[in-house]
Amino acid sequence: MDRRLKLGSGIALGSAVLLAVALIVILTGLGRGGGLPHQGNLTDIIASGSATPAPGVAQQGGPPPPAPTRFLIPGLYIDAPVIPEGKDADNYPQVPDRPDQVAWYPFTSSPGQSSNAVFSGHVDWQTPRGDPIAGVFYRLREMKIGDIIQVALDNGTKLQYRVTGNVATPYDDPNIVKVFDPTNRDVITIITCGGTWVRDPSQEFGGNYSHRIIVRAERVQGLASDQPAGQPGG
Repeated sequence: MDRRLKLGSGIALGSAVLLAVALIVILTGLGRGGGLPHQGNLTDIIASGSATPAPGVAQQGGPPPPAPTRFLIPGLYIDAPVIPEGKDADNYPQVPDRPDQVAWYPFTSSPGQSSNAVFSGHVDWQTPRGDPIAGVFYRLREMKIGDIIQVALDNGTKLQYRVTGNVATPYDDPNIVKVFDPTNRDVITIITCGGTWVRDPSQEFGGNYSHRIIVRAERVQGLASDQPAGQPGG
């Protein structure tokens, strides 16, 4: 995943590790567009809940809403810490400095606040020795409509979300930025890289993944785990 979600892959640390990046692309089946998801389409994801946007996380008065602390996808065996990230000097969303963390963007919304909370993470990574390893969202492309995602908050609540779309779109698609837009319902959006690693020495990291994988999931309320710790489930 690139530190600049729209422009490049942060997992490449320079031209010296491009060979290792190419190796993991071949071994994992990401190369040549293999394994790209087609659960829905980007237009529907952008349109879902977009009418009459609800206020985002920045609200007047009152305490801030609970922040996410862990991101869980039981079907993919993912249980990862969540860290808040902002934007870099060029106004692009940043991603973690580690492959096992999930970034949350407080400038979107908090989960549970009737709007769109956006997350991102790496699809793969380079160790200090230059060895390629899987990132937290390496298997994100496998998600199907109806799969469950859980987000744990710092007040002990664990929210449940059901996948409504999982799509791949070219990295330079201008509509990608719209997945950050607020919505009028409680949804989460997850972004990672996918497709083929395309070498391009003119780019900051020596190349770029050809696609971005985008998952949208909508809140499912009333489940037993959708309660603060110590309270009975519904």
